[in-house]
Amino acid sequence: MLIVIRVFYVIALVLYTATAIGYLRAFNQKMTQPRKRRMVSVNYAVLFQLLGLVTYTMYLQQAPFLGMFQGFTFAAFVLAFLFLFISRNVENDVAVGVIVFPLVCVFSLIGIFTPLELVSDPLLAPSPWFILHASIALFSYGAFAIAFATSVLYLQLHGEIKAKRLGTFFARLPSLGELDHLTYLTVSIGFVALTVAIATGMAWTQIRLGKLLQLDTKEIFTFVNWVIFALYLHSRLYRGWRGRRAAWMVIAGFLVVLFNFLIVTVLLSKTHSYL
Repeated sequence: MLIVIRVFYVIALVLYTATAIGYLRAFNQKMTQPRKRRMVSVNYAVLFQLLGLVTYTMYLQQAPFLGMFQGFTFAAFVLAFLFLFISRNVENDVAVGVIVFPLVCVFSLIGIFTPLELVSDPLLAPSPWFILHASIALFSYGAFAIAFATSVLYLQLHGEIKAKRLGTFFARLPSLGELDHLTYLTVSIGFVALTVAIATGMAWTQIRLGKLLQLDTKEIFTFVNWVIFALYLHSRLYRGWRGRRAAWMVIAGFLVVLFNFLIVTVLLSKTHSYL
């Protein structure tokens, strides 16, 4: 059965790689396939990765994102799934796809070489609260990653326009307004998901330990993340923030996400070392 899981993951990686190449060629204006064909490969890739995740869950009787590296596999699935949703809301999907799918390929590749084994903590696998907490948290990270990408693209395009040197980014990216809207959309999705992840994490902690918070390092940085993105949404909705300031705030928030997901999890957290 482990071989079957690997096969599903490998097929998904091959399709993701083909999709990434398609978007890179499209970005370089060397169109080899229409958008519809690229989306077909994305749909099949997501389907095969989903089959692998479901098979993993049923065979090992645990969530398919336990451990840092299995988390990367699930994160690849989340990014691709979010792209399918976002691509329906934009006219030009190439700018986002050219960033998302190379990242999806890297995450999927890491997952393929990860040992498929049971985690050491038996309290994690059977808890529905943990499954909700961790999966929704990873979903929020995926949304923030896309928001980070669109913010970087916004700054690059804004720089070209301000300098009056209209080059690669001006010719091939969506408008500043569309990039700003994409950032707002993905941050909104990520913020709602992060809020739900925090709530389910508190419920899980209450069940396990009889208290809502452990005041772990990762919990503190997660709250910092929540505050940054809450300030972004508040500033946009009530103070009319747009443009470069908003983009830099999203970038700062995602850097905290990366620090929390990588450094805090590996080195600083005592109770969140599983993810």
